[in-house]
Amino acid sequence: MKSILALLLIMAAAALSAPAKKRTTTRHHLQPGIETLREVRRIASHTADSLPHSTTTPTAAFDSTALTIHSFAKRAGDYREQFTATNHSSMHITGLQLLLRYYAPDGSVIAERTVEVKCDILPGHSQQLKIPSFDRNRAYHYAYGSRPRLTGTTPFDVAYRLLRYDVAVTR
Repeated sequence: MKSILALLLIMAAAALSAPAKKRTTTRHHLQPGIETLREVRRIASHTADSLPHSTTTPTAAFDSTALTIHSFAKRAGDYREQFTATNHSSMHITGLQLLLRYYAPDGSVIAERTVEVKCDILPGHSQQLKIPSFDRNRAYHYAYGSRPRLTGTTPFDVAYRLLRYDVAVTR
């Protein structure tokens, strides 16, 4: 009997000296203890915005394969070009900058330009994007697109290089 009483006293002393743990309960409208609130306030006061930023090391490396462009389209009468961008990265892409180079059938460069496009592409998803065309006179059509209804237009091919992409920072 004395050994059981001694064992109970040791267990009670150990339980009282141990830090309080959060308990899972089915009771509703329970308020956290004061220590928990202090811990939450301490964590909340150290947000990511208050941390020092590095000016020399980027936070994420640029990956030129993070995005692919496909399904390009521009008919002879269009003032806009459209294409589909697919996000292969693990980040939410919100904008991109592309270098577009347009080629004539003989391989000569017709035009070259840099475009910035706002987008909203989740990881693993695609989005159709539209940009103003380089062809203001409607004299060109995409060589691998639908046949032009207008006569006398010149086919072109396009190549792109991903220069930059913007990612959404979420918490």
